[in-house]
Amino acid sequence: MNPCTTKDGRPRLTHLARRLTSVLLQFAVRRGRGQPPAERAQLVRSLTEVRESDTSAREGYLLHQATDELYLWDQVVAAAGRHAAAAVEGHLDGDELRDAAQQAAQRITQARELLREWHSDRAEYPLDEELLAHVLRPAPSLLARARRRGDLQRLEADLARRPVHLDRPGGTWAATWHSDGTLAAHRDDGLCVRGWSATPDAVEQALQPFEATSRHRPKITLTVHGERPEGPAGGSDAPGIDRADVLRAFDADRAALDATVAAITQLQRAWPEHEISDRVRAATAQLQTSAPQSPHFNLYNRQREHTWAAGESAAWVRTDAIVHAIDKVWGDFDRSEASRGPSWIPRATRELLTTKPEQLAAFLRHHLAEQPAISLNVINGPAGPLYSVSMGGAHRTHLFRILGLPWMIAKLYAPIPPRRFDVASVIDTAKGTTEVERVGRGWQSLLQRGLLHGRIRHEGAFAVLDLDHAPAPWLLADATLASAYNTAYQRVYPGALTELGIPATALTGRTAWEQWLYG
Repeated sequence: MNPCTTKDGRPRLTHLARRLTSVLLQFAVRRGRGQPPAERAQLVRSLTEVRESDTSAREGYLLHQATDELYLWDQVVAAAGRHAAAAVEGHLDGDELRDAAQQAAQRITQARELLREWHSDRAEYPLDEELLAHVLRPAPSLLARARRRGDLQRLEADLARRPVHLDRPGGTWAATWHSDGTLAAHRDDGLCVRGWSATPDAVEQALQPFEATSRHRPKITLTVHGERPEGPAGGSDAPGIDRADVLRAFDADRAALDATVAAITQLQRAWPEHEISDRVRAATAQLQTSAPQSPHFNLYNRQREHTWAAGESAAWVRTDAIVHAIDKVWGDFDRSEASRGPSWIPRATRELLTTKPEQLAAFLRHHLAEQPAISLNVINGPAGPLYSVSMGGAHRTHLFRILGLPWMIAKLYAPIPPRRFDVASVIDTAKGTTEVERVGRGWQSLLQRGLLHGRIRHEGAFAVLDLDHAPAPWLLADATLASAYNTAYQRVYPGALTELGIPATALTGRTAWEQWLYG
């Protein structure tokens, strides 16, 4: 759509030929998937050989063109490996053929990503300039090394600013970090965390969500095994919390188990068996009225930044702090199997309340710890965490919330707040520039009021936040999500947000929140 000219300003007609060739290449690879890879490769080769060198083309366009071609070859090479493995299936184990082609395709993908970042206009990819000093034409391998080192340097500089805002002493931890990023830590009260961090400097951030509040700083004795890598560690195969860890956590907190058993026993005395269905219906309606679920908290997942730390644990959690459980209405399940639909809660309640009191501890152990554990995301706040069901345990969570049981054992996953937030990843930019500007103004207001720590810059009309610390991270979101979580947090931790500096009048709903934030 833009005029294309040579370096001296003359119209360049070859641009149209180049563009049409690119379209043919895309069609050959993407639409020709039903053809044998050898024929697809022949077509791609013939089309790319037709292209004549155009010395008048701008450097950026040629890099873009090379990136497109690498993508096409990536697809063809991977398909060739699968085709070869299938062809010899009756005589040989073709896994090695497929894996070799996949590795080659992966190398091509890495080269393509490197080229894309190299000519990107966003300047989001730091390089170690010292490594590239006096190198006029760096090899891709050297460029990749400078990229990894630049990533690590920026990450460590960003991490150094974060602990300043943690103003309360946290738990005492003994942690071990390996050069592949694997992390294992134990707190002095017995809590175990497993996960990974891209650098030893990120261990503190991986453990912080498991502290009592978002303002507590863990005290860590760290042991490092192996040499520190010159780039961020991958951590893709880091071990997580397993069934044995969940069982140990279940047995470790006897007070939480006893309180839960006592609450069930009280319900057994208060709810006659023939009234269970009616009592469940009334309790469900009451919960939906007094504590409706909050929206799914996906603010971190929508950011462009790659994850650089993660941690898992297992512990008893306050049931009333679980504010989202996949199915949006308490007790209402949209499942294809009838047995997993709305009838599940009354049936499970009857089974629970007809279990003998002396068998309740074993019953809970079996259904909460021996069975696949409930999985919760941790959203830490200034007075304690909130939780949301991530990928397992929605039915049991609904049951415990409806019955008002105080504690529940769960596997905990703690997403780490990204270092950078941009408006385009927080709201739908199709809402227009007015809404885009409002989010940026909201961040500025939070910074001025001390509810957020970091720096704001702009990429065109879009604000970008370089985040150091957010004691209540949901405040970064749009007004709908922020006000919903404000309401939930006030319900679970009364007065906590007021103590943080938000007046009670701003916590009564979305309109009141916007008036205070933008006023």
